[in-house]
Amino acid sequence: MYRLIIIWGLFCLTFTSPLSSQELSDEEIAAYILIDSTIVVTAERSGFDTEDFIRLVRKDSSFYRAFHNLRLVNYKAENDMRFFDKKNKVAATYFSRTSQQSDGDCRTMDVLEEKTTGNFYKRKKKYRYYTAKMYDRVFYTHGKICGEEEMLEEKESNLKGLQKYYNELKRLIFQPGERVKVPLIGSKTAIFDTKLAPYYDYFITSKPFTNGADCYVFSAVVKPDFLEKKAGKTVIKYLETFFEKSNLQVVGRKYHLVYSGVFDFDVTMDVELMKRGGRYYPRVVQYNGFWNIPTRKIEIANFTARISEVRAN
Repeated sequence: MYRLIIIWGLFCLTFTSPLSSQELSDEEIAAYILIDSTIVVTAERSGFDTEDFIRLVRKDSSFYRAFHNLRLVNYKAENDMRFFDKKNKVAATYFSRTSQQSDGDCRTMDVLEEKTTGNFYKRKKKYRYYTAKMYDRVFYTHGKICGEEEMLEEKESNLKGLQKYYNELKRLIFQPGERVKVPLIGSKTAIFDTKLAPYYDYFITSKPFTNGADCYVFSAVVKPDFLEKKAGKTVIKYLETFFEKSNLQVVGRKYHLVYSGVFDFDVTMDVELMKRGGRYYPRVVQYNGFWNIPTRKIEIANFTARISEVRAN
């Protein structure tokens, strides 16, 4: 079960770490940031405010809402997973097409097509790989699930056992850069704390997203001098978030997470959102990486989830 908690953290990427450093204020963070000259020139005219933007970067919930929106609509998806051995040769593959039906309150899912190769399953169609188990948890619906019309933001006081961990691990994916209570790495994700901020370069730039939308882009990148030197001090090596200028909705995010210690992982994720009927939903989620935990074989995998034909009732 402990292994499941760790791999879940890598998706979607503890013992509470002592607060050995202090969180920087939005004003202090703004002083660290390098701003693209085109934004500086147009800032006054467009109403762009650096401190307000940093506050949005840290507290944005639109990215999480986009994933939650998937629970409330009909859609189809393609799921493609590949697993590799130590020699980087393909050991197993999985491909499926699924269709979710939702009336806005209850949802079910049908598997329209499924293909596997290699040793993807154990006996009785049990997953061999923990990455596959966690993918299933995020993207599959089993049976009929109801009562999710409201946002799934439970109070921490109501969470017990594994749900407390899952809640913190969701925060790592949906609010990257904040301190999380994840085993062994929690304090190393807080890229805006006084101890970690000197390891990063922060940028705000302006450029189009893959769909052509004009975006503000916030990036946090480990400084070149610290990629190898003191590499263990940081977990988030690269973070890039695209905010659509027209409404400051997050439309894309890229991560590179690395940790080496009691267990090891090196993971990159790339998420793109789309707009349908006035709401945002994931369009493509890509994962590539490995994890290595004592007593287990190293697990090297990549996957792509593609969402299409989103239709609300």
